[in-house]
Amino acid sequence: MDTWISDTEPCERFPLYTRANADEVGPEPFTPLNWTLAWEQGVVPGTADAWIALGTFTPDEFDWSIPETYGNWGGYFFNQVSLGRVFGYRMPGATPDAIDISFFGQNPSVPPYQHDPRDDNEECSAKLAESMGAILGGAHAALTESFLAECRRLRNTRPDLAAISDEELVEYGRTSARWQRYGWDIYAQIVIGATVGPQIVQGIADAVGKPELGIRIFAALGDVASAGLPEKVWELSRMVRYTPALTAEFDAGMDGIAERLAANPSAEAFKAAFDSLLAEFGHRGVNEWEISAETWTINPTLAYQMIDRVRRQDDPMSPAARAAKGAEQREAAVAELTAAVAGDEASAGMLAAGIASGQSSYRFREAGKNATVMLMQEPKLAFRELGRRMHERGHLKDPLHVFQLLESELAAFLADPASFTETLADRHGQWLTLADKEPPYLVQRGVPIPPISEWPTRKRIAENTGAGAAVGTELTGIPGSPGTVTAKTRVILDLADADSLEPGEILVCTTTDPSWVPLFMIASAVICEIGAQASHAVIVSRELGVPCVVSLRNASQVLPTGTTVELDGSTGAVRVVESA
Repeated sequence: MDTWISDTEPCERFPLYTRANADEVGPEPFTPLNWTLAWEQGVVPGTADAWIALGTFTPDEFDWSIPETYGNWGGYFFNQVSLGRVFGYRMPGATPDAIDISFFGQNPSVPPYQHDPRDDNEECSAKLAESMGAILGGAHAALTESFLAECRRLRNTRPDLAAISDEELVEYGRTSARWQRYGWDIYAQIVIGATVGPQIVQGIADAVGKPELGIRIFAALGDVASAGLPEKVWELSRMVRYTPALTAEFDAGMDGIAERLAANPSAEAFKAAFDSLLAEFGHRGVNEWEISAETWTINPTLAYQMIDRVRRQDDPMSPAARAAKGAEQREAAVAELTAAVAGDEASAGMLAAGIASGQSSYRFREAGKNATVMLMQEPKLAFRELGRRMHERGHLKDPLHVFQLLESELAAFLADPASFTETLADRHGQWLTLADKEPPYLVQRGVPIPPISEWPTRKRIAENTGAGAAVGTELTGIPGSPGTVTAKTRVILDLADADSLEPGEILVCTTTDPSWVPLFMIASAVICEIGAQASHAVIVSRELGVPCVVSLRNASQVLPTGTTVELDGSTGAVRVVESA
């Protein structure tokens, strides 16, 4: 297999794409239905809408007939580098390099920005300055509030999926998947806007010679949607840890645990709390931007597994206790940086505005993501029901084969599902092989993409293939979440190995998504090979008070399991104290 059915073409105007930070969005290959429906007809144009709304681009700068804001090769999702660089070029006070680091981290293999005369646009620069000024003044508060309300309204329009016709199922699946255009229009505006305040604060911190304060000021903010999830999981884990009847049920394993708990009179309080977790966060799960992926509503065992992992952690390491320490550091950092610019009225005013905007924007960013993921569950439920029906009728060998359809094939599938049986089974088998491939880090127009058959095998098992870095070696990544830790590393490249992480170890991984959150409550610190200061690992680490360093290349190789390191999340420094 050299190409995949949903492969895109690199566009001429915005020619550079990367897998940097893409694992957060698409850790596994997307199915054809997900890419051609939810993404090509929802997320892709929605992101273009957001760039236009902010003033970065005008509508005529996009070719709306092709996907330009993201790419997909071998089923793998790729971020757009060129678009962000134009934003950095047109935005007064920013640079393409600064945007690269903010969105994608640091990687020397990425070619530098090359100026294109089409990047010059004074009108867009003026509109961008106006938009960023409005964001600094708090304009995104009202935008976020109305967005969250609309997302809840849309979710509440779900019909009884078991009672409607096949045609109505497909129509609801299509309609709800296309909600992502609205969702990503607002969500992307919020994500881009969330860079404004932190950049101002970091610039001032750098100018006064205290760059570490720029990180601490945005730690443990509270009321962040992504942090509410681990707090609830922690509470449930304490119930299991300190209730003998619940401990016994979890000790018996995950198979049949829901049924055993339902029959256990001692589990009433736990079941009520668990139902509350699903009511608020049941749309979360693994590979959240893929419509074939499971959520906790679809498969509650995923949530039980999270609780099972977290119950091993000791009480002093609770999210609340760790976040309280982070909040103290945050307040101290605000006071120190404010004192450093005292007497400079202009700098003091910009600092105060940057802090207020940055802190609120992080909350808006995570609330917006949570709401958009909530909408993503709707097509998941609709097409799963369609797949279930077609499987029962003998038209699909597996219910999940329905996701191997292209959006353009849905009508033909409804008319003659039996004619797709073998085709979809074959595609599913090919799609599974893609998951074992390591996609290229960069795709660039004019540079041939290697055939999929030549892509290397994906690393999923942590192996100590060498001695690692020597004692005394000092490595530097991007600072993510403040705090210092000295502990042994544990390399985990796949959640299947998550149970090997012991409380207090430093988690070393490629990247993370929400399904990794329990590990943050077990680890003493987190190191990600890829990532940026707005990545999932950073946001969650800050809220839980977990020191974090991202964009530390080849960390799994140079810091193999058992390496004792000293980590400083405020500076991004990692020093080897003892070899594995």
